[in-house]
Amino acid sequence: MRNTVFIALAVLVLTTLRVDAAPSAMFSRLLKSLDEMRSGEAPPLPSEVTIGVDRSVVYSGMPFTLTWSSVGFSDCQAQGDWQGDLEASGSRELQSYGVGERTFSVQCTGDGGEVSSSLVTVRFEISQQQKQTLSAVTAIFSTL
Repeated sequence: MRNTVFIALAVLVLTTLRVDAAPSAMFSRLLKSLDEMRSGEAPPLPSEVTIGVDRSVVYSGMPFTLTWSSVGFSDCQAQGDWQGDLEASGSRELQSYGVGERTFSVQCTGDGGEVSSSLVTVRFEISQQQKQTLSAVTAIFSTL
């Protein structure tokens, strides 16, 4: 038991103290951490939310996959050009039509508050085949 407490204290000291902090600030943080340990409160877990995409340029109508993960959260929401509830980590295949850029992010809520991922931008373009089809349709309608 004594070794476990010592290891936990050592990890806590190494993760909460900064070497460049003034000695009095370091001592204050150490005392606060010890008080939290004695009271049974766990120090807050580090929290982060990340998002990625399998490709940054997509032809209109073609699928793409967003992948996200969060640490220290259980409630996440899709933000930007997608909406809805999300699991803490996962992936989703999406499809969009048109041209231009769309942005996606994830926002998670937990004991540590609210944290958002960075934005992921996907650019939508028209493929050569779609351009030819558009030209043909335009030509037909221009003769009417």
